[in-house]
Amino acid sequence: MVSSNVKQKALGALSGILANILLGLSSVFWALLGAVNTFTLLGYRVYFSVLAALFVVCASGQFRKLFASLNVRQLFVHAMAAVLIAVNWGVFIWASIHGRVLESSVGYLIAPIITIVIGVFVYKESLSPFRAISVVAMVIGVSGLLIFSSGLDVRVYLAIGLSWGGYCSLKKMTSLNVFSGLLLESIVLAVMFTPILLFSDLSLDLPDGLGLLRTALIFSCGLVSIIPLALFAFSSSRISMTSLGLLQFVLPITQFIVATVVYEQTVSVELGVVLLVVFAGLLLTVLEPIISTLLSSQKRRRDGT
Repeated sequence: MVSSNVKQKALGALSGILANILLGLSSVFWALLGAVNTFTLLGYRVYFSVLAALFVVCASGQFRKLFASLNVRQLFVHAMAAVLIAVNWGVFIWASIHGRVLESSVGYLIAPIITIVIGVFVYKESLSPFRAISVVAMVIGVSGLLIFSSGLDVRVYLAIGLSWGGYCSLKKMTSLNVFSGLLLESIVLAVMFTPILLFSDLSLDLPDGLGLLRTALIFSCGLVSIIPLALFAFSSSRISMTSLGLLQFVLPITQFIVATVVYEQTVSVELGVVLLVVFAGLLLTVLEPIISTLLSSQKRRRDGT
């Protein structure tokens, strides 16, 4: 019988994979809203995220418990997470609208490495030989890409990589449940965003002739933001930091497919090689339990003869 711990880890892994796929596909969603200013989209994303998270927290009866259990450390962690996700959202929306999805993909190649390094050196997590080989190959591949690849906007992939890698690491430091943490982060974002809206020339005005479909997409952007982050938060509470980092490589692979199929961006040989290395590393990680079982079985047979 499969133990409860194994089931929880499996659910965490599946949630992490789904979260990364949805995040990768969301660039198409934002590209459909290219007629709207990036700041305006970010504003709607922030405010509708507050409403979506607030609805779930209130419906589940967690609202009072959230503020009763809140302490300074948790507030600081989620405030920092809110700052990082604001940077990530803004740059990602801009990149999606302006056809810079390959840069986003490279940024999301950098982020998992940050998460894995923090997992090993801060949380003292160990890597199995298979995972160590995968990580070393991925680090070499991404480093080579950053050194030799040209034509990519370095500002985009560094901003996305550092902000997402930092956000993922901070999510491991909280004891709040999934939606309570997201609500707190959304509130912090709204508090940060509102003064900018009030005391600048920026606004939430939508352009004329936007159409019913795109207007509906704007009103659904809270769910588009909250659902992947909720899946990710669920995953981060059930699997190790290094596992979380390895699963994050699903996101750039998804974005690579979107960039080539939807945006028709030209992929350099360097980026193609790196993505193949990443895919091979992910495949090795997925097959690790099977390979380990086969090797152990062969060893037992040899020892028994």
